[in-house]
Amino acid sequence: MESLCRKLMQPANNGTKGVKIIDFSEVPSDVLPLIVSLIARLIFSVQQWSDSEQRHPIAIFCDEAHLYIPAATDRSIDSASLETFERISKEGRKYGVVLVVISQRPSEVNRTVLSQSNNFIAMRLTNVDDQAVVKRLLPNSFGDYADMLPILDIGEALVVGDDSLLPGRIKVSEPNLKPRSATVDFWDEWSKDTPSVDIPSAIEALRKQSKQA
Repeated sequence: MESLCRKLMQPANNGTKGVKIIDFSEVPSDVLPLIVSLIARLIFSVQQWSDSEQRHPIAIFCDEAHLYIPAATDRSIDSASLETFERISKEGRKYGVVLVVISQRPSEVNRTVLSQSNNFIAMRLTNVDDQAVVKRLLPNSFGDYADMLPILDIGEALVVGDDSLLPGRIKVSEPNLKPRSATVDFWDEWSKDTPSVDIPSAIEALRKQSKQA
């Protein structure tokens, strides 16, 4: 376990990188909440039992958070996951652990976790339920500010919170390494005379639960 904790929590030092990226994309969805919460719980527990003078702050970025920090669930495995993230959101600050919750569907993310957030960066939201969640999280004096959510341009965001003196509308620069999350160009793909489709390889990857050769 010590080796795993070092890989997860070792801070940047002498040229080593402090950012750790864990790819859970190939983990089956039915066990994803359990696996992610175990990692989060391990980090929180080690920080909790570390000497206060030797704690190094850790931020856990939870991408697609609605998949494993859901607003409601009937499954016991999801409930166990929620207990971990709710505890971190409520107690993590004093142990140097914070959550950065990222989701395209804030209405499907656990309310307790969202309510403990001090800062919000909201990009374009067209769904009424998602807009309502963001509006409820904002201070009453900023309620009308959220009316801009459905009209934000690509890359634009509203920033509100303790670390922002005033609410602002910002433009996020494009990343140097663009993620493979863009919408597939359906018409261009459908119009190709010889589409590139490798079904056998896809089936083999499905069997192995891995895209690696």
